[in-house]
Amino acid sequence: MAGQRDESGTSTGLRIVHVAESFASGTASAIRDYVRNYPAAEHHLLYAQRSEAVVSAAEFAGFTTVAELPDGHAARLRYLRAYALELTAPALIHAHSSKAGVYVRLAIRNSAKVPIIYTPHCYSFERRDVGWPARLVFRAAEWALSFNTGSFSACSAREATLSRWPLSRPRVVTVPNVAPAASAEATDTTDDGSLCLVGNGRIGPQKDPEFFATAVRAARDSVGDVRAVWIGGGESRYVGLLQDCGVEVTGWLPRADALAVLARADVYLHTAAWEGFPISIMEASAAGLPVVARNRPYLLGVDLPIVIDRPEQIADALGELRSPAARAAVNRRTRSALAGCSDTAQQSALRGLYEPYVAGLP
Repeated sequence: MAGQRDESGTSTGLRIVHVAESFASGTASAIRDYVRNYPAAEHHLLYAQRSEAVVSAAEFAGFTTVAELPDGHAARLRYLRAYALELTAPALIHAHSSKAGVYVRLAIRNSAKVPIIYTPHCYSFERRDVGWPARLVFRAAEWALSFNTGSFSACSAREATLSRWPLSRPRVVTVPNVAPAASAEATDTTDDGSLCLVGNGRIGPQKDPEFFATAVRAARDSVGDVRAVWIGGGESRYVGLLQDCGVEVTGWLPRADALAVLARADVYLHTAAWEGFPISIMEASAAGLPVVARNRPYLLGVDLPIVIDRPEQIADALGELRSPAARAAVNRRTRSALAGCSDTAQQSALRGLYEPYVAGLP
């Protein structure tokens, strides 16, 4: 029967099917954290992989089954509809990010046998690379689909607020993102006056590489010896923009290699124009780096020690971070600000998210 537990505490009946339109970057990290922090269930994965992303077999550890979604919107809707109809036992369907949220809630009816949980990982109507008419359409679509949603699993307090829709009444649970379970520790840096500034993620409008490039130029003009690295790849025009101002772009790397590059830097600069809540900030903090973050709504309620509104302000921020001791002090304050983003907090939130369904499953 669903929800019964053996002596080890492992559920013998609860199955969770995670659906990700793109199993890469922060979304993949978040899903793996959910699996690691809620072992009292069987976890399955249906995913699509970005062609440029590097995903190793080790990143599928913890899933009972893994299957790729077919190409094409219609094919994915048919696949998910058939998958739900062929389930021989109850299962929670947990959709991750906007596209998977659309696929799942169009293809499957939220029901007692197949409850639907949705984590936006940043709503599409938060985008700033499209005009307000498109954002209005995205918002209307999310509202309409909220009527076919059992629960929202929001990755931040702000995303939880955005998930409370008029007239529809799905449950909303805040499940905080967490730092990686194992992260390379920052290497010792010498106090020679030079600094390595690092960014991270898919290079495109969301991460605002132009903000990063402008900040790098401002840092070099005022501070002097600044090396800049971007971990990841993306759209060629934005990659070229970074390279033209002397930023080293690593391209996509296996996760362990990306964390190792991160740990060799001195300061992490987060420039995203919109986010749910950035896992990359927590990865940098876990690696021992101080974080300089752009002041955007996704940081609401998180009191990071150094935030900037304009790229030119990086010069003043780096002026405070010239010595290893100063960087270590800011890192400690950053970790304190992120204290609520812990494994313990996520484990508790996941129990609150998943376990109310256990008794109701047929």
